[in-house]
Amino acid sequence: MRAYIGDLLAGRETARAVAFSERLGTLVDDAATTEPVRGELVLSRVGPTIRVDGRVATRVALVCGACLSSCEQPLEVVIDEEFASGGGQHAPSGEPLGPEAFVMPVEPGDVIDLTEVVRQHLVLALPIAPRCSPDCRGLCPSCGADLNAGPCGCEVESVDPRLRALEGWSDHAGRPAPAPGRARGRARIDKGV
Repeated sequence: MRAYIGDLLAGRETARAVAFSERLGTLVDDAATTEPVRGELVLSRVGPTIRVDGRVATRVALVCGACLSSCEQPLEVVIDEEFASGGGQHAPSGEPLGPEAFVMPVEPGDVIDLTEVVRQHLVLALPIAPRCSPDCRGLCPSCGADLNAGPCGCEVESVDPRLRALEGWSDHAGRPAPAPGRARGRARIDKGV
């Protein structure tokens, strides 16, 4: 969805609400929208820039980061973006913007691409390691079986093999350390000498 903002840039209009409803499909390799992205965006002139603010929501199909099964989750994002004509370095009045300003350029013909703005915000809001459920048990590290379906039958070691080197370790008083993976019965607090 492209929006003409010439009237906002010229000052003939101060703000405009736009209903957003688009099918975006694939966002990245393992994430795609399963329904249209819907929401309302407000385009407004704020000083030398055109702001796009609003909220959009959809559902996305993801791959669980623990068990690799497909899952679907709701996704809602807040849109907050700024645009300026002249490649984003100057305000519509021609005044240079400060070095701290980061704004998107306005396309030729005084048009901005709202679909791309929404797509970028959705991609940034995707979970890094999505889960199919909060209690997903993932895959067995030995055989790769889905532990959500039940135990796999692999023998479980009580000590992580990476911690075996610590089995002979003792504390500074010469007492043997507790076995790796086992908690001490009671903690002792030493008061300063």
